[in-house]
Amino acid sequence: MIPQRPTRLMTAAALTLASVMLAACGSDPTDEATVAPIPGPSTSSAQSSEELELGDGSFPSVTEADRSSADSTAETAARIMHSWDTTVDRTETAAAIRAIPLMSAEWAKNQVEPERNASQGDWLKPSQHQAYSLARAIPATGDVKRDIDGDKAVRAYDVTWRWVPRDRETITDTGRRQITLYLEKHDGEWQVVGHQTRDMPATGNGAG
Repeated sequence: MIPQRPTRLMTAAALTLASVMLAACGSDPTDEATVAPIPGPSTSSAQSSEELELGDGSFPSVTEADRSSADSTAETAARIMHSWDTTVDRTETAAAIRAIPLMSAEWAKNQVEPERNASQGDWLKPSQHQAYSLARAIPATGDVKRDIDGDKAVRAYDVTWRWVPRDRETITDTGRRQITLYLEKHDGEWQVVGHQTRDMPATGNGAG
C-alpha cells in the first residue's frame, strides 16, 4: 500500500483565523495535518453493512449542535469527525463528510475521500471485528481558544476514542488526536471554515 499525504487545504478565511491564533501561540499551522484516510470495511463481515445501524446508534448527530454557540458547534463537529464505522466507512474522511452540515460551503467542498487508505495498519484489526469508534472530545489545554470580533472563533479539542467490536471480541487499540477548528458566524449560526489535526500518543482506554 502506498500512503497518501493528507490534504492540507484550508479556506482563506480559515487561514486568516489560523494566522491570528498561531501568531499568539507561536505555532506553525503546517505542523498539523488534516484528517487522514482509513481503510475500508472488511469484506469478510459476517453481517451485511446494510443491516447495521451506523455506530449502533451511538454516533453524534449534527442536530445536537447549538449553532448559536461556537463551543457546541465545534465540539459536535470534532466528535462526528472521529466517529467511524468500519462496516461502512472506507476512509476517515467519510466521518468528516457527515459533519458537512456544520461547515461552510467552501470548506465542505474540501471533504473528498482519498483513493487510498493511509492508515490501513491502524484500522485492520477493528475492521476484522466490524468495530466502530466511540469518541470523546474535551477542550485542549493551553492558550488555544480564541474569540475574534464576535464573529470568528478558534476552538481546539483533545479527542480520544476506543473501538467497540460487534462480535464481542476485545479490542484494546485506542486513539488520541488534537483537532483545531476555525469558525465563523453567519446569519446567527456558527460554521466550521477549516480544521487541522495532530496525532498524539494514546493514553488510557480512549472514550469511556
